[in-house]
Amino acid sequence: MALSVVIPATALAQVWRGGPRSASLARLIVASEVDSLDQERAKEVGLRLGLRGASDVSDAHVACCASEHRATVATSDPDDIEALAMPGERLGLMPV
Repeated sequence: MALSVVIPATALAQVWRGGPRSASLARLIVASEVDSLDQERAKEVGLRLGLRGASDVSDAHVACCASEHRATVATSDPDDIEALAMPGERLGLMPV
């Protein structure tokens, strides 16, 4: 079974630092799908933030992607992502 990686564009923006430090990340991006923050996704992210009383756009974008793709999120902030789950929604989280 092949592993599929989806990277929210907002998360990519937060971790990209350029230069040699980004070489490994650049290789990962080539083999991944980057989920854009287009108008439709931005509205979904904003709605999730409003309904959950939150403000971190990147975390909400991650939660939206995880929900849509039924993906497991590798994160150092599982509580932050879990707090953005919609009622009845279960997000797969893998603390790193």
